[in-house]
Amino acid sequence: MEEYVPQSQISNYENFVKQVNINKERDPGPDKNEKDQINNYITNKKEEYLKSDNNKKGEINNEITKYANNIVTNENFIGEISDALTNGSSFTENSYNQLGNLGPQLLDIINKKNKPINKGEKLGYLIDGEFMTAGQIQQKIKSVQLDQDSVKKFNIMRDDIISSASKIQSSEFSEFNQNKIRENVYDNLVSVGNISSLANDAIVGNRIFKNDFKKALTAGTYKDLGITDDMIVDPTPADNKITPEDADIIFNNISKDKEIFKNMLTDYFTNSLSNNHYTNLSPQIQRDRKMNQYKPQSAQDNNQYTPQAIAYKPGMKL
Repeated sequence: MEEYVPQSQISNYENFVKQVNINKERDPGPDKNEKDQINNYITNKKEEYLKSDNNKKGEINNEITKYANNIVTNENFIGEISDALTNGSSFTENSYNQLGNLGPQLLDIINKKNKPINKGEKLGYLIDGEFMTAGQIQQKIKSVQLDQDSVKKFNIMRDDIISSASKIQSSEFSEFNQNKIRENVYDNLVSVGNISSLANDAIVGNRIFKNDFKKALTAGTYKDLGITDDMIVDPTPADNKITPEDADIIFNNISKDKEIFKNMLTDYFTNSLSNNHYTNLSPQIQRDRKMNQYKPQSAQDNNQYTPQAIAYKPGMKL
């Protein structure tokens, strides 16, 4: 028996996907109401056709052809976007959040409440009162999907690090090349990837930067981040602890500064690669390092991300 989940516990994203899936299960093609509309349209056009001259008959034929093409194109479009919106490997909760107001309006298109219209030779839909072509809508959906290219790039970087670390001999230099790897991550992953996806989707296994960042924030205090009391404009607990609500505000403000944010993401992915380097050194090298009580600054706990002091700017609300 399928487990019952109260509606209040279902996220907006889960409910959205559920609604799209429900519509995917309906019979393809026009429903009864649409069939009635099509029959009425054809009947009216037939009467008009019989009363028209040859030139007008040609125009009516073109109108009927366009009308029929719109029906087929709309059905295909609904099928294509429904598949894209229910593909959990590419359309994530972050993807849904980025759609904003477009999300509910996509449901209206799928439910056929929002009918296609023609603007010139282009077929599209009214979204927030503005005309969007089917192609523009598909491009928007594609733009918010999980950045799978970045996932592949990171996995290649990780596998290279693991392979190189496992081949290091006890007599060889075993330090992680922090500067070189960080530069590679910045240039070839963060600078060319989808920043929103890198920050909000699971790029490193099932880990998400935003979640790790907020978890680390709430484990510390404002003073840990170099933020003094006079910089804080909202009520803060006497112990100077950062609340989950505060963590959301801090994350949202920092993400607006693209350069700071890109550097934080770079540190996050570089630290993960560093962890992979040290945990894949040979047991002998790891024992030697432990005996020497040597722990590089770049090596951090796999399950912990430590934010650095925030570069506070005047006007930043914390």
